[in-house]
Amino acid sequence: MKYYKFPFLILLTSLIFSCTKEEAKNEEIANAIKTSVQISEEALKNVTTVKADSITDYSKFNTVGEISFDEDNVVRIFPIVSGSVEKVYVSLGDYVKAGQRLSTILSTDVIAFQKEYAIAKFNLEVAEKGFARTKELFESNIASTKDYTEAENQYNNALAEFREKEKKLELYGASNNPDAVFELYAPKSGFIVERNVNEGQQIRTDNNASLFTISDLKTIWVWANIYESDLSKVHVGDTMEVTSLAYPEKLYKGTVSKINTILDHDSRIIKVRTEVNNSDALLKPEMFASVTMVSSIGHRVLALPTESVITESNKTYVMKQLGKNEFTKVEVTVGKTIGDYTEILSGIVVGDIIAQEYSLFLMTAFNNAK
Repeated sequence: MKYYKFPFLILLTSLIFSCTKEEAKNEEIANAIKTSVQISEEALKNVTTVKADSITDYSKFNTVGEISFDEDNVVRIFPIVSGSVEKVYVSLGDYVKAGQRLSTILSTDVIAFQKEYAIAKFNLEVAEKGFARTKELFESNIASTKDYTEAENQYNNALAEFREKEKKLELYGASNNPDAVFELYAPKSGFIVERNVNEGQQIRTDNNASLFTISDLKTIWVWANIYESDLSKVHVGDTMEVTSLAYPEKLYKGTVSKINTILDHDSRIIKVRTEVNNSDALLKPEMFASVTMVSSIGHRVLALPTESVITESNKTYVMKQLGKNEFTKVEVTVGKTIGDYTEILSGIVVGDIIAQEYSLFLMTAFNNAK
């Protein structure tokens, strides 16, 4: 009996060992299948990928500010004659075109300009006749060279004086104006953003206040209030994101162009400025603004577009591309959000190709392949 049992035991052991190896092999194959998923060429057309790379880290903080007109693109109109304001044709906020009449001023200065012009014109006529007569005598060898030169100089001086008075008269709009009325015109197109004159008002040329201020408002300035504790975070060139109380859904972006050097003693605030494109003319001077300061920290971190990162069962994953249409699920450790990007602390390296759009589809396909 023992003789016959021995071969049987050997055969049974061999079969068990063979089955164990086969099961292990099958399990290994099954595990290999779980490591990636392949998709069709048609599905691949919907997948966009991004190469994992480092970006500049930055921080954000919010503050408030005020909108003003661009001082580099503004015209202030001061009185160049004294007198009484007879008429004002524009109001605050009006849009005016270059050459449009703004106001008329009754001025005795205009009479003085006309008188100076008349005298200069008379002197020129006298000098011109004298020079013509002397020239004839000189050509007939009757007048001396000295006489000719003196007559010529008198004529040239009179001509220069006349042209000066003529330009002055044209500048003040008094060339054809017998009523001593000075008319003020807009030197450029834009909005009346300041008006400091009313009908009947007496004005003087030594007045430091402008009568009108014109700005086209295509660009405006935004002054943000930065507290002393935040000043180290702000640098020229940093991004400023601006919204207004009137249009909170409209986002304007600019960069820090100026950091004031004077700190307000009481508020401990320093002003920081940006220029903003205001081609839609929605922003107006004196409006309040909400400002987000985007300050560059200076070092670079590995990050992916946030839409590439998927949360599943309190863990975060990305779908890494292995081949043309082959992807695998990789667990990653994430850091902070940086704008539209998420910092990646571990799990992938720079240069890895990661699915961006359609990544959730790939994750679902991977999970179902298990």
